[in-house]
Amino acid sequence: MKKSLVFLCCMLLLCTFSCENDDNVVPQQVAEEEQPVIPINFEENFGTSVNARFLGRIVDEENNPIQGATIRIGTTVTTTDLFGMFSASSSEVFEKFAYITAEKAGYMKGSRALAPSITEVNRIEIMLLNEDIIATVTSGETAMVNLSNGTEVALNGNYTRQDGSPYTGQVDVVLKHLSPEDENMAAMMPGMLFAQDGSGDAVTLETYGMLAVELMSSTGELLQLSDGSTSQITMPVPANSVNPPATIPLWHFDEELGYWVEEGEATLQGNMYVGEVSHFSFWNYDYPYPSVYLCIKLIDEAGRPLSYTELDVYSSLLNNTGTYGFTNAAGEECGLVPEGEELTITVPNPLCPGEPFTTTIGPFTTDTDVVITVTGGQNTSTLSGTFVNCNGDNVTDGYIQLFIDGNSEIIPVTDGTINYTISYCDDIDYSLKGVDVTSNQITSIITGTLDGTETIDLGTLSSCTGFEDTDGDGVFDTFEDVNGDNDLDNDDTDDDGVPNYQDADDDGDGINTADEDYDGDNDPTNEDSDGDGTPDYLDAEDVAVFSVEALGVGCDPVEFDLDAIVAENGNDLHTYAFYLTEADALAENGPLSSPFGVSIADLNSNTQQIYVVATNNNSGQTAIGTVFLYWSFVDSDGDGLTDCEELTGIDNPSTALVPNGTSDPNDPNDPNLQPVATLSIDDVSVDENAGSVTIPVTLDVPSDVDTVVGVSTSGGTAVENLDYTATTQTLTIPAGQLSASFTVPIVDDSDVEQTESFNIVGTIASGNLLNPPGQNLFATVTINDDDVGTIFTLQDINITEDNGTANVPVTLNNPSGVDTVISISTSGGTASESLDYTASVQTLTIPAGQLSGSVSIAIIDDAQVEGNETFFVTGNAFSNNLSNQQSQAVVTILDNDTANYPTTGTIEGCANPNSDFATFDLTSMNTYYAAGDFSVIISYHSTAADAQNGINALPIIYQALNGDTIFVRIESSGGTFQVSTLQCNVFDIPIAPGNLTITECDGNADGFAVFSPSQLEPDITQAQTGLIVTYYLTQSNADSGTNAINGNSYTNTISGSETIFYRVEGANSGCFSTGTIDLIVDSGC
Repeated sequence: MKKSLVFLCCMLLLCTFSCENDDNVVPQQVAEEEQPVIPINFEENFGTSVNARFLGRIVDEENNPIQGATIRIGTTVTTTDLFGMFSASSSEVFEKFAYITAEKAGYMKGSRALAPSITEVNRIEIMLLNEDIIATVTSGETAMVNLSNGTEVALNGNYTRQDGSPYTGQVDVVLKHLSPEDENMAAMMPGMLFAQDGSGDAVTLETYGMLAVELMSSTGELLQLSDGSTSQITMPVPANSVNPPATIPLWHFDEELGYWVEEGEATLQGNMYVGEVSHFSFWNYDYPYPSVYLCIKLIDEAGRPLSYTELDVYSSLLNNTGTYGFTNAAGEECGLVPEGEELTITVPNPLCPGEPFTTTIGPFTTDTDVVITVTGGQNTSTLSGTFVNCNGDNVTDGYIQLFIDGNSEIIPVTDGTINYTISYCDDIDYSLKGVDVTSNQITSIITGTLDGTETIDLGTLSSCTGFEDTDGDGVFDTFEDVNGDNDLDNDDTDDDGVPNYQDADDDGDGINTADEDYDGDNDPTNEDSDGDGTPDYLDAEDVAVFSVEALGVGCDPVEFDLDAIVAENGNDLHTYAFYLTEADALAENGPLSSPFGVSIADLNSNTQQIYVVATNNNSGQTAIGTVFLYWSFVDSDGDGLTDCEELTGIDNPSTALVPNGTSDPNDPNDPNLQPVATLSIDDVSVDENAGSVTIPVTLDVPSDVDTVVGVSTSGGTAVENLDYTATTQTLTIPAGQLSASFTVPIVDDSDVEQTESFNIVGTIASGNLLNPPGQNLFATVTINDDDVGTIFTLQDINITEDNGTANVPVTLNNPSGVDTVISISTSGGTASESLDYTASVQTLTIPAGQLSGSVSIAIIDDAQVEGNETFFVTGNAFSNNLSNQQSQAVVTILDNDTANYPTTGTIEGCANPNSDFATFDLTSMNTYYAAGDFSVIISYHSTAADAQNGINALPIIYQALNGDTIFVRIESSGGTFQVSTLQCNVFDIPIAPGNLTITECDGNADGFAVFSPSQLEPDITQAQTGLIVTYYLTQSNADSGTNAINGNSYTNTISGSETIFYRVEGANSGCFSTGTIDLIVDSGC
C-alpha cells in the first residue's frame, strides 16, 4: 500500500501507546553511555524519566535483516543478532519521548522516536539506507549531483572535516530521496514527524518528502560544508499532492537530540521545491498543522480486542493518505490526527485476500476515544494458554513466535498469559514456540489449524529446553530457523538435503560453520568477510571482490597505481593480485606489478581493462573482478585537447576534438581557438538605507561572443520582501565587453537586526567560457543595519532569605521610542528551584520613553543552615528595538539560619596488637561536628595552626595514642569556619592466656561429663580488673559475642574431649581477646 505525505504514526505529545512490529529476540549484553544534552525548555515536552522495554528489528532497503547494528536507547547500548533483532529489557527514557538509533558501517545512521509505554513492550522497526556513493566530486570545484527523479544538490566545493579544519581532495557523495509515495518511508525516515519550530515550540508535521546527503572523504571520514557556505537542494513534489503551498518550511533532523528543527524555507518552482541549506543531514519539506488526539480500539464481532493488528488512517488533508501502525496488546493505537477532517480507517489483513475492512469516522474537534468493530465475514480465533518456565513459574520476560502462511509474528509474554486473537478467512495451518528470554530456554514446537474455532486452548507451554546446538557449529538450533517458520527441517542453505541445524557446513563452501568464526569469539554469525550482509557461514562466496574504474597518470605509458586501487576498494581480510587477461586471472599466472604501465595505443585497443583476483585470507576462496582503465583528461590550456593528446598526438576517443599531430599543452590557440574568459560574480556590501544594491557580473577578459547569464536572489539571513525585494533577471555581456550589472532594491526598516545577507545565484545560459556549461555562480550581498538600538541590562542583587521577594532591576542605556519587551526567566545556580525560590517565566514591558523596570521573584525562607546561595535571572530580547539579545543577573540569597557547632569531642578505640596506637576513622565524627548543617566541610589537622589555615589535613584513617588531641576545622558554605578539638582515648586489649584445660571424671563411662568453665576465670583475668568473661562453642561466636553458653554448667557434646572458646572483654572499653579451653573426659576415674 503506497503512502503519500506521511502523517505522524507514533506521536510524542500525550501518546500513551507505542508502535509495535513483528519480531523479537533473545537480548544481547547492554552497555551504558552518556546521553546528549537537550535544551532545558524544550525538554519539558518530554515529561519525567521512566524505564521501558524495547524489542525491535533492523532491516536494509530490501527488507533483509541487518546483523551487528549498534543500537542506542538513552544510555543503553546493544547490538542486533543474526535476524536483525535487538532487545533492551529496561532502558531509561522520557515518559513522552524515547529516541532509538541504529548504526552500522555501510549504512546511513537510522533512528526512531516514539512515546514509550511503560506497561507494554515497545516494538520498533528501522530500515537503514545503503550508503551508496552516487558521485565523486573534487574540492574547490562547483558540482551538481542529482537523481533520476530530479532531486539534486548544488555543491560549491568548500568542505570541512569533523574537527572544523578545511578539507581538500576527492569527495564521495551519498544522496537519498524519501518520498511519501514510498510505502517504506515511515521505516526509513529518522525519528518521527515531531519538531521544534522557529519559535521553540513543539509541533507535528505533514511531510512532502525528505532528502538525505552525506559527504565523505576518500578514507570514509564524514565531511560538512565549510562555514559560510550554502548548498541549494531541489526535490520533486509528490505526484498525488493537491495544491502544494508556494513556500514551505525546511526542517533538519538533529541526530543527537532525535527531533526535527525548523531552519529556513523552500520555494515551489514548477513541480520542484527548492531551498538552501548550510549543512547536511536529513532535510524535510514539511507543513505544521492543527491536530487532535485520537485513540482507536479495534475489536472483533465478539468484542475481543484485536492485538498487534495493522491500522491505517487516511484524510483529505493528507491527500487521502496518512498514518499507519499496529495496535498494542489491548487492541489500541493512539496519535494525533488532523482537526475537523473526516477520517477513513482501513484494517488490512494479509490472511484474507480481497479488499480490506474500511470505515469512516469523525470529523473531531476535541480529543476522542473510538471503538471500531471489524466486520466482514472474517473468522477469528483466540490462542489461549499459559507460558511457564521449568520451575512452573509464569514467564515474565518472553514471547511466542507464531508462524502463519509465510508471516512470522511475535507475541510478547510478560505475566505468563497467552491471549492473542487472529482474524483470517480460510482454514490455515500455524506453528508456534515459546522463548523464555530470562532463562534462555524454549518450548517444544506446537502445530495446529485455524478452522473457525473460537478459542484454541494451547494449554501450558513449558520452556524446559535450553538453546541446543545439534551440529555443534556455534549457532543455536533456534537461530538456524532462517525463514522463521518454527520448522528447522526446511532450512537448508546449501540444498544438500541436510537441514542447517544438523549440517556442520551450512553453506556448502567446504568450510565448516564453526571454522568460519575468524575472530575467535565462538560466534560464527558475526563474520561477514565480503560485507554483503550475509554471514560467512550462510554465504558460499565470502570474497570481497570489486569491479571499478581507474584513472591513470602520465602519458605513454599511462601508469596505474594498483596498490592504491586495493586500498580504496578492498579490505584487509583479503589478498589481491592483478592480471592482464581473464585467462591469466583464472590460472593466477603472471601477476602484474604496481605501478602498471600501458601505452596509449593499447588503452585505445587491447588493454582497456585488467582483472583482479581477491583471495579470502581465512577461507582461501577466490573471486575475479574487473578494473576498467582510463587515461588523463587534464586540459591545462583549455583548448579542448587533453595534455596527453597534445604531447603525443594520439586521440583520446572520449574527448570531442581530434589532435592534428603534437602541439603545446600550454597554448590555448594551438591548434584551435578555445574559450579564454571566465565569468564571476563578486560579493558586495550595502548600507540598509542605500535603497538598492548593484552587483557586477564580470569577465576576466573579453569574450568573442555574447555571454548570457540568468541572475536571481535567494536565501540567506535576510528576509525576502522585508529586507530586500526578490529579483530575477537575464543579463547579457556583449562580445568584447567585460561586465553587466544586476540591481536589487533594499528595504529600509526600523528593526535592530544586526548585519544580514542574501545570496545571488547566476546560471550561465550561453557563451564561450571556461566555466563549465550549466555551472551555477554564487555571491553574497551583505546588508549593514543602520538602526541604533537600545541595550538592556539586568542587575545583580543580594536579598536576605526572609525578605520574601527579590526585585531585579532592568535598565535601558537610553529611552526607546517604542515599548521595550523582554522575556524573563529563572534558572540554575546553587539555589534549588521550589526549595529556595519559586521558578518564574514572565514578560516585562518598559513603556516607550522610560529607562527601567523590574521583575519580582518569590524567595522561600527555610530553616536549613546552607550558606549563601545563588540563582540566575535571564532576560531575552523580545522586541526588535534592542541591540543585545540577552542579559543575565545573579541573585544571591543571604542565609539567615545559623548552626551551633560543638567545640570539643571524644573518639574512642582499642589499641592495635602489640602497639599503643589505635586506628580511627575520623569521618565517623563528621555528623557530630556538623550539628545538622550538611553543607559544611569538615577536615582534621594535627595542629591548631594547620586547622586555622586549612592545610595539611590528616588522612581519613588515622592512628593516634591515648590522650592525643586532633584539631577539627568546620567550614560553612559561606566561607566562615570554626576550629574545635577532638580527644583520642585508646584502651588496652585484655590478654587472653593459652593452654587452658579442665578435666572431669567419666562417671558412667559414656564419654561425657559436666564442666564448669567459669572456674578458670582467675586464670583468664590474671588479676586484671573490670573484665567480663563469656564462653562459646565456636570461634565466630566468640568474635561476635553471640550465642554464649552457661559457664557454670556445660556438658560436652563430643565424646571424650572438646575445645570451647572464651572471650575476655573490658566492661567499659569493649576491647576484647579470645582464647580456647580444652575439655577432657577422664575415663579412668
